[in-house]
Amino acid sequence: MSPRRRLALAAMLLVSLLLLGFARAAGLPAPADELAMTIVDAVQIHYPAQAAGVTSVASVLHRAGDTGALIATMLVLGLFLAYAGRPREVGWLLAAVMTVILFNPALKALFAEERPDLIPRVVEVTGHSFPSGHAAGTMALYGAVALLFPGRLIWIACAAMILLTGASRVWLGVHWPTDVVAGWLEAAAWLLVMSIWLPRRERRA
Repeated sequence: MSPRRRLALAAMLLVSLLLLGFARAAGLPAPADELAMTIVDAVQIHYPAQAAGVTSVASVLHRAGDTGALIATMLVLGLFLAYAGRPREVGWLLAAVMTVILFNPALKALFAEERPDLIPRVVEVTGHSFPSGHAAGTMALYGAVALLFPGRLIWIACAAMILLTGASRVWLGVHWPTDVVAGWLEAAAWLLVMSIWLPRRERRA
């Protein structure tokens, strides 16, 4: 895909994010969001044993998606790249991930959407809801990993982390589904932009 097309697609994703934010402010996605939360609540009530296992996994993903954990994982990967003699990739990884982590609070403040209160929250969180910081940060980190280390197994593992972390936000009762989608849109748009400057060695892989 040419740089121009990547930029055009990134712009489309950002426009989609803004439109979704305005739709949230108008309450348009509320029925779908509330239905998803109602289904989660029903599953947790009617299948408590299975739900407990899912909640344990979701709680691990919650901690793994925290800003501190994402930065720590990024730094470990950066050290690996530096040790492997790939310093340009270190800078690229830092820019790809840290920009999203730093920019997400600004988007949250822009839309100032409240977190869901339809079902009990399994973990305690603060701040605004839209877009999900966990969803955006995980997409940025593992999307970057998938670009830096191309390969089917790596792509599957990264996609699983992104999708499961997003789903866990709804399961834990701390985000509406549209919060998660918005986080993915935010990070995917930036990764498309950053992919233009992905070091030549990785683009040829």
